Amino acid sequence: MQNILVVGLGHFGYSLVKELVKGQVGVIVIEENQERADLIKNMVEQVIVANAANKDLLMKFAKNVDCAIVCISEKIDSSVLVTYYLKEIGIKKIITKATSLDHGEILRSIGADEIIYPEQEVAKRIARNIVAPSILDVIKLSDEFDIIEFPVPEKFSNKTIKDLQLRNKYNIDILAVRNPLTNKTKIMPAPDYVFKPDDVMVFIGQTDSISRLNNL
Repeated sequence: MQNILVVGLGHFGYSLVKELVKGQVGVIVIEENQERADLIKNMVEQVIVANAANKDLLMKFAKNVDCAIVCISEKIDSSVLVTYYLKEIGIKKIITKATSLDHGEILRSIGADEIIYPEQEVAKRIARNIVAPSILDVIKLSDEFDIIEFPVPEKFSNKTIKDLQLRNKYNIDILAVRNPLTNKTKIMPAPDYVFKPDDVMVFIGQTDSISRLNNL
C-alpha cells in the first residue's frame, strides 16, 4: 500500500484527502489549523497539527512516504520551504500546488517533480464544457494534445474508422470504443470497426480537433 503525505488542508487539500482515502492508500496529513485537522482525523492514518515548514518535523513524519503533495500555495514562502526540505530528505515524488507560473517555476527549480494549478484547470474545464458540451471527459497530456471521451457523432454511425479517415480529416487516433448499452469496450479497434449510434469513442488528438468534432 502506498503512503501519501498531504501538507495543508485548504479547499484543495481537503478534497484531495477525501479522494485519496477512497483509493485505499495510507494518508498522513500535516496541518497547523486544529479545526481543519479535526475535519479529517477519522479519515486518515495520522494527522499532525503543526507548521510543516520545519525540516525536523518532516524528517520524523515524511521520510518513508512514497509521495508528498504540498497544498499550501497561499503561503508561497511556506510552500517553497516545505518543497525544498522534502527534496533534501529524499522523498521519491513531490507534487506541489502553485498559484502562478512564476511560483511554479520556483518550486520546480528546488525539486518539485510535478506542479499543479487547480484554479487554472477548473477554469479550463468550465470553458471547455461551455464551448464543447458534448465532451464527456478529458485527460490533458500537454498544451497541444488531449485524450478525449466523446459520443460518436451521428454522421459517423454505421461507418468504419477507415472510411471516416479520422486521422487525415480530424487529426485524431482512436484508442478505444465503448458502448454504454452493452457495457463492452473495444481497445484499439481495427480500421474496419463499424461505429454504432450509441458508441462512445476515446481518442487522442490536438486541442483544435475538439472544436471540429463538436461542430458535427
